[in-house]
Amino acid sequence: MASTVATTRGRCHAWLRSRGGAPRRSSDDGRETMKKVLIKNGYVVTVNREREIFERGAVAVTGKHISGVYAHEDTPTDGFDEIIDASGCLVIPGLINLHQHTWYSMFKGIADGLLLEDWITDIVFPIVANLSDEAMRLGSYQCGLEMLATGTTTSFNHSVTVTDSNTVRAIVEPQAEIGIRQFFGKELRCRNDRFVEHPLSLDESLAAAEEEILYWDGKHDGLVRMGLVIEANAHWTSSGMSTEELIVRGTELARKLGVKISSHIAAGTFSTEQGFLKHLRETGRTDVRYLMQLGVLDQQWMLIHGIHCTELDLEQMAHVGAGLVYTPTSEAIRGGGIAPAANALRAGVPTALGTDGAMVDYTNDMLEQVKACVLFQHQRHLDPTRMSFERSLEMATINGAQVLGVADQLGSLEAGKLADIAVFDMRKPHVGSLQRPLSAFIGAGKGTDAKYVMVNGEIAWREGAFTRCTDSRGILDSVERLAPEIVRKAGLSSRLDPQWKRLAY
Repeated sequence: MASTVATTRGRCHAWLRSRGGAPRRSSDDGRETMKKVLIKNGYVVTVNREREIFERGAVAVTGKHISGVYAHEDTPTDGFDEIIDASGCLVIPGLINLHQHTWYSMFKGIADGLLLEDWITDIVFPIVANLSDEAMRLGSYQCGLEMLATGTTTSFNHSVTVTDSNTVRAIVEPQAEIGIRQFFGKELRCRNDRFVEHPLSLDESLAAAEEEILYWDGKHDGLVRMGLVIEANAHWTSSGMSTEELIVRGTELARKLGVKISSHIAAGTFSTEQGFLKHLRETGRTDVRYLMQLGVLDQQWMLIHGIHCTELDLEQMAHVGAGLVYTPTSEAIRGGGIAPAANALRAGVPTALGTDGAMVDYTNDMLEQVKACVLFQHQRHLDPTRMSFERSLEMATINGAQVLGVADQLGSLEAGKLADIAVFDMRKPHVGSLQRPLSAFIGAGKGTDAKYVMVNGEIAWREGAFTRCTDSRGILDSVERLAPEIVRKAGLSSRLDPQWKRLAY
């Protein structure tokens, strides 16, 4: 397997080229100039401040940045190295996935029929004990390829395992190689009286996290960005996996380094025996209230799931500028509930979308999350006006950039912003008639309708092929060989059987 991974890395080699900056070409006199690309004749949804839409519009790209967005009659024609005809296509900002666990992609299909708490103890813990850096690398490749091929250009990878420098490298480099933008959330954990097996003290863990963040942030022409994972919910603090001192000092480090903090909150089974309500009864506080009591909650924090957030929680989050990340299909498949995303937006909470990793609900398709967000919010409120397709798309684009703190760089199609662009073919039979193209496509289209995906001004997915990775099939083959081996070592072979063999009717 190691030789397979080495071969794959050789074929997905373009990360070396990415260190050189924006895509360039040579002029006649030998000088290097930035490549210019024009995407024209598309249904251009800018998600800019005015929410402009241009039928048969155009987006011009120079190097890494968008140099112009045009109505059809104003579209330039000369001076481009490549012109892409996007007739019949939706052109939008690249989708932003704010909650991802990349290695989960290796284990799709094994977690049916489990509540969150049982899924963690029965599936996650045994598999984590059998993961290797090789598995982390392959999972990162696979997940990145899936996201690119479905229109996602940026993700926040929330680490749920203990990582050292080698593991971080194994996770970070593959996605830079294939050309997708990743924020890696380095986990902050430490040895304490109840978590004695962790190799580092709090001081050592803080120093290690700072070293990784300073080393990686901005690497590979800005495709690699960093963040912190500080688990601050009742599940983690009651188990000893997180402590008040860790939360407070970790927040101080994040503020010092100017990076975002990701934390799972207010999710899980709503019962008195296990999960959120059990801890609420024991502690008398919600997860958001706990962070407010510690005096740490601010705009640095991205709070994930938030299924059981109260209206007071949302008001407090809005007051301090903390973001909420809603993962609709993940919450649904575990029977956890429907997060109050529409209420969060109404309260003024910056609210974005994520997938949560494909071992949960088996998808990395952000377009699916955009549609599910609309459907589930309508179901929660029994009101078909609570979440429009347009508002849900904002959550997967400009809102995601806002929660990440990079709305000046990403999230909309505007001159000066980084050229992260997704072009979807709307002429597929399953999409059908396009009286209202945006609603029709989000409601009937699929992430796999992505025709072109551009990141940092470079096309990474072009008409069914990856441009920076020539052996995507080899990656998937390697995953298919390694994943069952890990499942067997974890003692979960029975989970590979069809559901019919496990259910009694």
